[in-house]
Amino acid sequence: MSMEARQDLAEPGRTIVLRDGTAVRLRAIGPDDGVGLIALFERLSEQTIYQRFFAARRTLPPAWVHAFTHVDYRRRLAIVAELDDATGRRLIGVARYDVTDTAEAAEVALVVEDAWQGFGLGTILLHGIMRAGEARGIRRFRLDVLSENRRMLRLLARETEIVSRTTSHGVTEALVQGRR
Repeated sequence: MSMEARQDLAEPGRTIVLRDGTAVRLRAIGPDDGVGLIALFERLSEQTIYQRFFAARRTLPPAWVHAFTHVDYRRRLAIVAELDDATGRRLIGVARYDVTDTAEAAEVALVVEDAWQGFGLGTILLHGIMRAGEARGIRRFRLDVLSENRRMLRLLARETEIVSRTTSHGVTEALVQGRR
């Protein structure tokens, strides 16, 4: 599928400006983003990796890289945030959803490179992936968040309508929908 066709199926590529004035491009992920995704993972702190994957990991397994970059843009979609720097384009954040057994619900996950946390990118990615899902008929989104990840839980409380929230074994499952 061409990049243009991918963009038509996903959130259109667009440039946003972070709180510090940095211009960042948002676009749909593609099969050619594997190297960038691995590089992003390698720049994440141990804490960020643990909060995203619920386990300490030293590498992103090749099968995961393939699954994360090969999406159908309808039932599985990811949006990346990238910026241009001296080395070229660099991925600094990713938000994704995967439709669950209930066609109107999807599981959401996101990660932002540590150096870019606190600039509003997580909020932008969360809204972007939810808008893209809503455009495809998804009405509710489930996020599993480590209960100690207060930053993410505050983001959800501030930026979404929490329909239900349960905590078990240190993981908070939040069922949310966007705020209109």
